[in-house]
Formats: sequence, C-alpha cells, structure tokens
Amino acid sequence: MPLLESPILGRYNARVRLDFQNSLDSEGELNDVQKEHPFGTTQEKKIFPFHHAPDRLGNEFAPIIGDPDRGPGTYNHAERNNLIYNLAQRPQSTKGYSMGARTTPRFVIINKHVTPAPTTYQSIWIKEHKHKAVHFPFLSNVPRFLEQVQDRELFPGPGTYNPYNLPHRHVSWPGKFGSPDWSLVPMPQRRTFRAELLSDKEFKKYRNLVAYLSIYYSD
Repeated sequence: MPLLESPILGRYNARVRLDFQNSLDSEGELNDVQKEHPFGTTQEKKIFPFHHAPDRLGNEFAPIIGDPDRGPGTYNHAERNNLIYNLAQRPQSTKGYSMGARTTPRFVIINKHVTPAPTTYQSIWIKEHKHKAVHFPFLSNVPRFLEQVQDRELFPGPGTYNPYNLPHRHVSWPGKFGSPDWSLVPMPQRRTFRAELLSDKEFKKYRNLVAYLSIYYSD
C-alpha cells in the first residue's frame, strides 16, 4: 500500500511559525494574538480516529469516515422511528383538508385497553386478615378413628338376598372358547363380490330383533 504524501507549501502557514520563533527569541513571552494560536498554527488538529498519520501505521488503521458529530449522544433513533412517532406524525393539514382531498386522518388511533394495576382491584387481598382461633384438637377436624366396614357388607349371609332373582337379561350368542361361534348364527348368503346390499342390512336387523324378543318370549 503506498504511503500518503506530505502536505505541500499551501497547506500550512510558515510565516506564523517564523514570527512565533522570532518573538520567543526577542521577548521571551507571547502576546495576545500569539496566545490565540496554540503551537503557532491555525490549522485543524488532525487527531485519530478522524484523521490518520501519513505513514504505514495510518494506512493500515484507516480512520472513521463520516460525520464526527454523529454519535450515540447526539440523537435518539428510537424516538424517531417507532410506531408511536409514526402514528403521531400524521400527514394531514391543519385546515381540515389534507392530501388527496381527504378530511379523515390517515392513521386511525387505536383504542388501547389499559389494564389496572395490581393495587386497583381485589383490594381484599392486600388488607390484613384476622383469622379465628382454631378450636379443633391437633388442627384437624377429621375423625380420629375411621368407621370400620362390617363383614356382612362384604360377605352377605343367608337371607340377605334372593338367589332366584335373575340378573338383567341380555342377548347372548353361541360361542366357543370365549369367542362367538358365527357358524351357528344365521348369516346372509355369501356372494363373490364384497358389497353389503340393502337386503343384508335388513336381514341382520331382523336377526337381532328376533334374538332380543327371544329373551321374553319363547317359541
């Protein structure tokens, strides 16, 4: 990377420097005009990081390019680009006549439901409660001895029930080894194609009805 060239004669004021040295040799003190120019020059001080030295170090570490007054403390970006700012700065006229002959606001203000704070409702929870004294022994109202189940309720003896009373009747199909034996149950005639016709549905409905009525009526 090539090095930066040194400034030419027109970039600095050599006369001010000579006058500054002559005044020190003659008087030894600075006058008011000389005190206004520190180091005998009026040029802007080139300080890093806004400027860099004309050498290899300055070429490797480039300065910051941009406005030096632009920094974190000069403006607040969040206040100018948020949703609240865009809704407040509505493009409409103060005379009631805005862009495109519109008299209504461009952005409608959304009504926000402001929820109350925790101290504005359910005030009973923040008050001091006075509890009644507990009069139960050991702070428990549960009976000390539980009621024992009698043996007659688990194993009823003779005379407590009628063995001739049959339980609720239900339809039972003939079975074998714990599963229904469909070979003994009347079924519709099998066909080559597997399709349930309307006649098959009527046959099953009639078969179930006959099995239910056989519980109460015999042949």
